[in-house]
Amino acid sequence: MSDAGRSRSRWHVEAGPPPAAEAADWLAADRLLHPTSPELGRLLAHEHEAAGHRTAHAAALTVMAVYAGHVTAAALLHWALHDEVLDLSAPNVLVTADGHGITGVRARHLRTLPQQGATVRQLCDVVLDRHLFPLADALHRRTRAGLRQLRGGIAHGCATALCASDADPDLLERRWNQFTEHAPGDLAALGRVARVRRASSGATRLVYLRRTCCLYYTSVEAVRCASCCLTSEGERLRSYAASG
Repeated sequence: MSDAGRSRSRWHVEAGPPPAAEAADWLAADRLLHPTSPELGRLLAHEHEAAGHRTAHAAALTVMAVYAGHVTAAALLHWALHDEVLDLSAPNVLVTADGHGITGVRARHLRTLPQQGATVRQLCDVVLDRHLFPLADALHRRTRAGLRQLRGGIAHGCATALCASDADPDLLERRWNQFTEHAPGDLAALGRVARVRRASSGATRLVYLRRTCCLYYTSVEAVRCASCCLTSEGERLRSYAASG
């Protein structure tokens, strides 16, 4: 499953178990929810080494943001466009990581949930309550990274799942507001979406302005993320417009 016109990697989800020759490369997402698991250690080690993080908690904050922006991204976008919820709860997901970021996502069973009640509540249950929030708790317990900052990474990743799409920005903004209205964990307070006009094409797109920091600038790369809250909103908006 992918979003037309953009990179296949962010939204693409493979179906079924991996080939036997690749099985050792895939991490069961529900194992990542255990703070002492080897699988969570592997995920953190990949990020720590690739980005040159100086602290474990900074690596954890980056892991949280990039994980939320890739592993459950298809569920957010599919819901926004089709009002259906893909089952990307942790027990149904496998991931691969090699260096900075997530390189692959698989669903053991690629399926949508039955429509029982409001789908946005189903989405919050699958994506937040049964996946991203428990992962944030595990990262907090393993590295002592702040829970508010970790949840800021969740909000950023979920917003990126929509902002990176070429779909109608009016629709995407409505869907984002609907999602944060129902989402637990006070995600709405951790950042906001805004509109910018691409300098190159004049088209309007959504961008996300964070209110928490992932500390990526403390790595050996020493650069701020485009959405970094340490940069003024005006400067971020001008940068987003110029880059698009």
